[in-house]
Amino acid sequence: MLSFEVRKPGGESEVRKVHRDVIHIGASSGNDLVVRARGVLGRHARISVTGDELRLDVLGSAPGSDVLLNGSIVKSASLSAGDRISIGEATITLLNGPAPNPNRISAPPARGRDAFSMAAAALAPSPQAPAAPAPAAPRAPEPPAQPPARPAPRYEAPPSYPRPAAGPAFRPGEVWPEVFARLRGGSALEERLQDVASYLSSSTPVHSVAFLSIAEASAGEAVAAIWKGTLPKLSRKTVDEVMESGAPVDAFEAGTRIRVYPVTRPLAEVVGLLVLPNELAADAGMNDFALGLASAAGLVHAERAEAPFGERGVAPQPLPQSVVLEEPLSAVVGNSLPMENLRASLQRIAATRASVLVIGDVGTGKTLAAETLHALSPRRPRPLVRIAATASTAAALEDDLLGSPGPADRRRRTGRLFEADGGTLLIEEVGDLPAPTQALLYRLLKTREVVGPGGRSASVDVRVIGTTSRPLTRAMEEGTFREDLYYELATLTVRLPPLRDRKEDLPALLDAFAVRHGGPPASAFDVEAMNALLAASYPGNVRELENECRRLAATLGAGPVKLKDLDPKFGEERLEVALAESDDLKEIVEKVERQVIERVMRKVRGNQSLGARLLNISRGSLIAKMKEYDIKDYRYLKKHDD
Repeated sequence: MLSFEVRKPGGESEVRKVHRDVIHIGASSGNDLVVRARGVLGRHARISVTGDELRLDVLGSAPGSDVLLNGSIVKSASLSAGDRISIGEATITLLNGPAPNPNRISAPPARGRDAFSMAAAALAPSPQAPAAPAPAAPRAPEPPAQPPARPAPRYEAPPSYPRPAAGPAFRPGEVWPEVFARLRGGSALEERLQDVASYLSSSTPVHSVAFLSIAEASAGEAVAAIWKGTLPKLSRKTVDEVMESGAPVDAFEAGTRIRVYPVTRPLAEVVGLLVLPNELAADAGMNDFALGLASAAGLVHAERAEAPFGERGVAPQPLPQSVVLEEPLSAVVGNSLPMENLRASLQRIAATRASVLVIGDVGTGKTLAAETLHALSPRRPRPLVRIAATASTAAALEDDLLGSPGPADRRRRTGRLFEADGGTLLIEEVGDLPAPTQALLYRLLKTREVVGPGGRSASVDVRVIGTTSRPLTRAMEEGTFREDLYYELATLTVRLPPLRDRKEDLPALLDAFAVRHGGPPASAFDVEAMNALLAASYPGNVRELENECRRLAATLGAGPVKLKDLDPKFGEERLEVALAESDDLKEIVEKVERQVIERVMRKVRGNQSLGARLLNISRGSLIAKMKEYDIKDYRYLKKHDD
């Protein structure tokens, strides 16, 4: 009879015993070991019992449903006592069975209340060993184990195996080297904390761990976490209690009992929080390990001189950025629906490592969007390095990225790509990259390494953001841009709306440019001047409007602004008919009709009765035409005269 400990998401676990030669595992009720959790298929795996040998075979596969044995993906493998099988979000631990092969890497101990039974089963003598003569006096008063085929569990381990004091058989000394190596990596601290959390979850009994923020606005929220179930958000009261006491605090948050450890720098300054479930922290060994982990994170934090968890700060001596953002999203001006969607998209994708392709017309703010992404991401303490794809030849561009080999010091990293290590590389107009540089960029995105000066491969941790003002799909069809590079680069795509599609943001943009350049705000424009700005087509988008605001700031200061003060291109009254390729007469007539109605309504400042008389149509027909062509009502512009 085999015994299994089945652990589901949320920390629930139970022990099941199965007495069969072939044990089927899956989510359907017809299996011998029914496991209902996300990622578990109807009939997922099979365990075959042949004599003293156990073998695991995977029967089904689907995205996200790989079977892991002790952290490694397997299709077929032998089993022994203590092995941990991970299927989807469920973990199955074999509590008894053949003793582990001494030449095989031992499996991590099981999590849960039966860890001692598993350890005793793994350390018990093999059944083939000759039976020892009965001792004259028993070692302990306990009766012998009930199953006659198995010896009684003996908690006195051999001298080579240290006996745990309590809780899971967890030896921190075996994981500390890997934890320290990951903490001292070259990426941003929050990314390294996430790496440590993922490692602990896959290689130790720590199934849930989180590093939390102490910042005022985001206190109690996770900056890095691996948590089975729903991660509780700490209340401000709990955060303040931990920071004031400087010692671990037990709390009950969102229906979960947890222990909160302060992450302190060597001078006893709390810079973050570490959280474990109480079921883990109650073990003395695990509690000591959590204290050590919090101290190690605080030490590395002090070495990097970074801001506390959750706060926006920069590492010492960063490269200058083109825009310094106190609140990054404040630079994305506008309250229209396209801009609200853009801000939501930037926030959603900022924390990922995936590359981003920013697409937009000339002057829509592609560089600003890339800078905002960097400022919102965990990479903000590291540099944002900009490269213009059209700035030089292919050879000069490659030298700029990788640096030139120096005979005196070959290890010196002088290339812009190495300067961006740990940060973000922004490539402007990526569609104009020459073919050799496209190959270099593809290898960087695919393998995270490049061939540096001297022909040696070097690993580089950068997030690549590319901008383009022309469709790369057309460049691929023409053969000037690699298809494989496009699909690697466009993992995430952000499209910026042109100014003509969000003219309701004009007053907000005028106010923002007035603060930046000292020019006139939106309230300084009279109705005719504002109508002229609203009627413009803006082929140069926001950049064109900003240049006009710069000119007004130099000539008028803070205003007021009349129609005659604007550039003549804004005051011209002309009809622009864009002929379609099909030369459809109906479409041409509709475009002309719309432009005529818009011009008349601007002249009469939204007075529909007067506009109908000038157009020689009824007021009802005018209203219907305005609805059909979605022509805005210009009467609200009179508010600027108040």
